[in-house]
Amino acid sequence: MLITRNEEYGVRLVLRLARQQEQLTVTQLAELENLPEPTVSKVLLQLRRARLVSAERGRNGGYTLVDPPETTSVARVLGALGEPLFAGRFCQSEPSCDCPNDSECGLRSVWSHIDRMIEAVLSGTTLKDLLGTERSVEHHVRGLWPLTGSSGAGSVDTGRMTPVYEGENA
Repeated sequence: MLITRNEEYGVRLVLRLARQQEQLTVTQLAELENLPEPTVSKVLLQLRRARLVSAERGRNGGYTLVDPPETTSVARVLGALGEPLFAGRFCQSEPSCDCPNDSECGLRSVWSHIDRMIEAVLSGTTLKDLLGTERSVEHHVRGLWPLTGSSGAGSVDTGRMTPVYEGENA
């Protein structure tokens, strides 16, 4: 899994717009996020095409979020800026795959499971969720994908993960 710089910058920019709750120019966003203006312009164009931000031209112009932070998921933002994190990368969909286990592969099940779990976390996390403290965001994420047996914030026990699927009783 790889989050590109473009995707990270996009999330940072929409979070900044959500945090400020006012119209901001490319120059303001670039300064606030310590990013080059051309990069900010490029990312905002992608976000505008995806109808995540709107632009107002003119002297008092700038960018604002189209939808409220509580209804804008991280998955939607990332989806506007790049390809899915895992989807399309499994061996079964790769024409050049020469794996002899293409019809019966346990590893593909692992990738598929991880893909669904990450999608659940990203879809279930809104910009408003990310505006909280780091502790509140961790609590939120653990509610979507609890890690059992960990010894507290920042500690992850990768040996025992309890997945929670949408519509499934945990």
